[in-house]
Amino acid sequence: MRIHINRLGAADRARLVEHRLTVEELTELHGMLLRGQRARQRALRRVAAFSLILDIALLLMTVFVAGPTPAVLFASVVVTAIVLLCLACTWAAAIGVFAHQYNQAVEEGYPELLGRLRL
Repeated sequence: MRIHINRLGAADRARLVEHRLTVEELTELHGMLLRGQRARQRALRRVAAFSLILDIALLLMTVFVAGPTPAVLFASVVVTAIVLLCLACTWAAAIGVFAHQYNQAVEEGYPELLGRLRL
């Protein structure tokens, strides 16, 4: 099983770096990619909220059954840290890598648009 990492394709990156798109085409591409990025961000926010609510519910049930002991407190902190680490890795794989690659390619191929068409 492989973990999917959302990346900018090699052909798309080459087109951007080699300045093969007009500014209008680049603006249209940026708009399309930005809509996709925003959809991924909304979905990730929903997943994060659901994960944290589930984490809190499970931790509260554990406290209810076992009582507020140091072991339960330690387990709560560790489980919450693991959930947050998984969410951060998910953000990087789903949103961060693609945005970084796109922004870097646009900055190389279109330095005159520096900062205008960022994801």
